[in-house]
Amino acid sequence: MEFPHELKELYPDQIIEVRGNADALTVILNKGVDIYQFKMKLIQNFSGLEEPQTLFIKHEDKQDFEKLVLE
Repeated sequence: MEFPHELKELYPDQIIEVRGNADALTVILNKGVDIYQFKMKLIQNFSGLEEPQTLFIKHEDKQDFEKLVLE
């Protein structure tokens, strides 16, 4: 399975913006979204990728990023 770059369309209530390139994506979440639960959803839905995908996930109102590598 290839990783969809249309994450915003898949999670419209949780994601504000997705940007990046083939190397990594930055995902900006609404401030009320639990990053840990969101990461677990992504791991469940996108395991078995052909190539690893690196995501940097953060809340809209914070500077800290969580790194997630999906494989």
